[in-house]
Amino acid sequence: MSHSPEAIPSISNRKTLGIPGKSGSMDHSQTSTKKRVLFFDQIKALMIALVIAVHVPMAFGGISWMGVRISIEGVSDPLFGTAYRFFVYICQTFFMYMLFLISGYFVPPSVHKKGVVRYLQDRLLRIGVPFLVGLLLINNASILLSRFSPGSPYAELPWNEMPFNRLFVLGFLVLLFVFDLLYCFWFAMRGDHFSVDTSVPTPQLRSWFISAFILAILEVAMSTRTELWTALWNSPFNWFGAQGMHIFTYAFMFFLGCKASCHRWLEKLNTHLVVRWFRFSIASSLCLLTIALVVTFNGNISDEAEKLTLVYAIFSFFYTFIGWGVMGYLLLWFQRNQNRFGQWLATAGVDSYGAYIIHPLVLVVVLEAIGFIGLNHWLIALAATVLGIVISFGIVHQLRRIPSVARIV
Repeated sequence: MSHSPEAIPSISNRKTLGIPGKSGSMDHSQTSTKKRVLFFDQIKALMIALVIAVHVPMAFGGISWMGVRISIEGVSDPLFGTAYRFFVYICQTFFMYMLFLISGYFVPPSVHKKGVVRYLQDRLLRIGVPFLVGLLLINNASILLSRFSPGSPYAELPWNEMPFNRLFVLGFLVLLFVFDLLYCFWFAMRGDHFSVDTSVPTPQLRSWFISAFILAILEVAMSTRTELWTALWNSPFNWFGAQGMHIFTYAFMFFLGCKASCHRWLEKLNTHLVVRWFRFSIASSLCLLTIALVVTFNGNISDEAEKLTLVYAIFSFFYTFIGWGVMGYLLLWFQRNQNRFGQWLATAGVDSYGAYIIHPLVLVVVLEAIGFIGLNHWLIALAATVLGIVISFGIVHQLRRIPSVARIV
């Protein structure tokens, strides 16, 4: 997750996103000042906070979070399970896509500035060191600590069967580096140079709809490869078992970010199109929530595998259609309101990379501390989410005061 270079123009805050249906785009004359753009960092902070929030409910399911499992069997409130699954689904439609989009956005100017060799050396440092620390220290320490939690699936496992040295969330770094390599290979083959051509118009409704539809078909097709994902989940590459079905969309978003960087597309979003698509995303989400509630309270449907498979296929198909609207709205809103949150949220965005690396261990400690003291499940989930976010970002913020750490994360 790259930092925003100082040369990226900032967006004027003279307009506000409060008039639904108002058409127009961010004029390039509004991006004349040469200072660090706050809204990219602000969005990164929000996305990583949502990643942490999404991982908390996993402790309440059959998967567990790094071995910490809080049982919900026998809970009198059936809405809890439905609510957290729907929350995870909605976040999954946009937050990882957004992270790949923003990561790709800063690759072309960085490669042009540093050259392919120096850029890859820098990426090896900034991705490789956190990856090794996360793999060998953070993840393994999380697994060991989780053994002490009641009902942990790892508690009775012999040492030779413990899931040590598995990717978990670090798979994001692996895939990001692969995309970096692909872009650098393409850049070297073309011998191209990075330049900004703002005369190229932003893609309009037809282009966005076609991309969403094609990727939706791929999402559905990939989601049916259950044997592959199960095998990957039970291997050291378990992140790809959970996220592999989205890999084509991740690739699309990363290279779209690279393309958008050359034309400043993210700074020239069409307000009318973004707001209309966002409304569609909200309506689609409510429809899917209705389906989820029907499945929850209709025992006959929830017990029939074929109907459940159809429900999951419907949900997979809407991933991109919902995600495009949410991402567009977030980009537009933060561009026009970046001064509302100011530097503190942007600073959190700079700290977000490190927070992403260490949050698995933080969540294990927090969930073990408050997950088994008899609190209501809603309170446990809410408290663990808030504490997990605050502690993860807080630790990294303090660590980044060390210059050598700041150069890496």
